[in-house]
Amino acid sequence: MTTIAIVADIGGTNARFATVDLQKAPRVADLQHVQKLRCAEYASMEQLLRAYLQTLPAGTEVGQFCVCVAGAVDFDEIYMPNRHWTFSQQALIAALNLPIRFINDFTAQVHSIATLQPAEIEWLGPQRPSGKHGFAVVGPGTGLGVGAMTAGHEAIPSEGGHVSFAPQNHHQLQLLQTLWEQQPRVTVENVVSGPGLENLYWANARLQGKSTRLAAPAISEAALARDELAFRSVQDLLAILAAYASDVAIQTGSIDGVYIVGDLCVKLRALLDPVQFRECFDNKADYRRYCSHIPLALTKAADTGLRGCWRFLQLATKPS
Repeated sequence: MTTIAIVADIGGTNARFATVDLQKAPRVADLQHVQKLRCAEYASMEQLLRAYLQTLPAGTEVGQFCVCVAGAVDFDEIYMPNRHWTFSQQALIAALNLPIRFINDFTAQVHSIATLQPAEIEWLGPQRPSGKHGFAVVGPGTGLGVGAMTAGHEAIPSEGGHVSFAPQNHHQLQLLQTLWEQQPRVTVENVVSGPGLENLYWANARLQGKSTRLAAPAISEAALARDELAFRSVQDLLAILAAYASDVAIQTGSIDGVYIVGDLCVKLRALLDPVQFRECFDNKADYRRYCSHIPLALTKAADTGLRGCWRFLQLATKPS
C-alpha cells in the first residue's frame, strides 16, 4: 500500500489535481498523477473529488490532502461564487473519510511565491523585494483573487476582488455608469477577469452606440489583431488591474512587492506595455513616491495553485 499527499486547485472553471512528495521542494517536474477536470462536468465538489480519487492506482492511501478553492473558507460552509457550489467542509471530510484541509485559492498563491524560480518572474521596473516585509498577490482569471503574506510569513486570505470598482479617470467613470445599466453594484472582479473583459467590451461598444457582446478568448484574439474595440477593452482591463494592484499594496502595506499571477495576464502579455502598466501602478497622487518603491512583477509560472498547496502542507506538517 502506498501513502501519498494530494494537492488540488479548484477554480470556477477548471480543477487541477496532483500527488506530491512532501519531502521534496515544490517543483512542477515533481507533480505526479496530474489531472485537469472541468468543474461544469460535475454536480458537486464531492463528485469532483471522487472523480480524481478514482484515477489513482489501486491500494493508494491518502495521508495528506490540501484543496484550495475560489471562495472564503473561514466557516464550515464554503460557497464558491464563480461555480455556485455550496458545501460543508466537515460533511465532505466525513463522506470521503479523508484528512482534507481546505484553504483559499489565494492562500495557495501566496505560498507559491516561495517556489518560483527567477525565470518565472518578470519584474516591471528596477525595484526588488528585500525579503523583510510583506507582499501581495493579485490574480485575474474566472474571478479576481487577492492575498497577502505578512513580514512574519503568515498568509492572509482575502475576498478583495469583490470590493467596489473605483474609476481612475473620466473614461473609466463612463464604463462604470454604463455597467450600472446591467448590475446595481460593480466590483473590481466585474471588470478585471475573463467575464470582466467581456463586460468592458460590451460597455465600450455601448458607449459607441452599439450593442455587441463577445467571449473573452475572442476579444483577446481580436485585440491581438488590433481590432479597435477589443484592443481598447484589453487596455482598460490592464489599466484598472495595475491601479487596483497598488491599491492592494497600500491597503496591506505590501512594500515587498505585488505579484500578478494567473493565465489571463500571460495570455494578454503581448498587449501589455510594461512602462504604461508601471505608470498606472505608481499613479497615486500623494502616494506616488510610496508606490514607486514597491516591486511589481508579472509571473509566468505553471501550477502555482498546486505548488502553493504543496508548500502549505509542508509548513502545516513541519515538526514544531
